[in-house]
Amino acid sequence: MAVAPTPEMAAILNMVEQENLPPWENYPHAEARRLSVERNAFWNEGNPPVAKVEDIVLEASPRPVPVRLYVPEGAAETGPAIIYLHGGGWVICSLDTHDGVCRRLANASGLRVVSVDYVMAPEFPFPAPLEDCVAAVRAIHAQAERFGIDPERMAVAGDSAGANLSLATLLKLRDEGGPRLKAGGLIYGVYADDHTTESHRAWGGGAYLLSTATMEWFWNAYVPDMSQRQNPYAAPLHAKDFSGLPPLYLSAAELDCLKDDTDQIVPKLKTTGVEVEYSLWKGVTHACIMFSRMLPDADRQIAEVADFLKRKLV
Repeated sequence: MAVAPTPEMAAILNMVEQENLPPWENYPHAEARRLSVERNAFWNEGNPPVAKVEDIVLEASPRPVPVRLYVPEGAAETGPAIIYLHGGGWVICSLDTHDGVCRRLANASGLRVVSVDYVMAPEFPFPAPLEDCVAAVRAIHAQAERFGIDPERMAVAGDSAGANLSLATLLKLRDEGGPRLKAGGLIYGVYADDHTTESHRAWGGGAYLLSTATMEWFWNAYVPDMSQRQNPYAAPLHAKDFSGLPPLYLSAAELDCLKDDTDQIVPKLKTTGVEVEYSLWKGVTHACIMFSRMLPDADRQIAEVADFLKRKLV
């Protein structure tokens, strides 16, 4: 049976096609970053309320890291938390582009969510964004009382490049003294710079929101030093050992050039004893969790991630 988008996903693809927007790689990086906020404003209109939203700047090394705390209605005075690392190819997107995702994740899980505003490439190439993510986790853990967080019940999650950073953060924390987190949620992640996979051939032509050409542009910005692209902290698929990682949820979108990244890393994780829950989201593309406004599947997908993390944290 031929793979096809769901009717709602097809409507989104048609809308995007009608807009005829140039691809990200046609812009200077900073301009693309600004436009990513502008283009995602539509998807963040009417975001659901939460009990509290607070912007905080963490004093961390090597630089301060801004974060945004979301507290859902009914959250305990002190409880578990999800640290969220947004996607965007390490180059675009922001706390604002993923505001709706974080609100929905907080509400679906009933847990605090802390979204991290790590520095972006190419101004800050690898390993700088990862340094910010690790520093944020450590600062939140150290200042857990300030956030109303139980420091022994923390997870990390992210989409796309944020999934890459989430897994790399877990590897760094394992290798460099913790803290140890309880779970990870990895949503249609990018785990290596191999653009010859079957999913890149099938879905990377530009008609399904994320193209192979855009991924090459992202990688060139994030890891311009080709000798570093085998570094497991940049490309976790190349890690030799995943032992000691917490339980992980991984998803892939069916119509996504990055699908094979997840298909390749899942068995490697399982072989080294990591508890893995894997879900293939059928009939949808990359970035689908952003589209709750028009895509009912998006809320179901966020709820699926939330359920896994809640089970591991509560």
